[in-house]
Amino acid sequence: MNRKKIAYFVILASVVLLILNITELNFENPAENRYSGIVSNLLLLFAMVLTIRDLNKNKQN
Repeated sequence: MNRKKIAYFVILASVVLLILNITELNFENPAENRYSGIVSNLLLLFAMVLTIRDLNKNKQN
């Protein structure tokens, strides 16, 4: 597998985990929620998008 396919797989897995984390939120008592899982998934998505953009940029040069 090349790096781009791995990045897309990580994005897909991160989206699935993000959806699971959002469904587990307790909207009745927001103080009990853990937001670190959601934040980490969003940061991972952002990093993979930047990685794919960098790979595409290097491929064109």
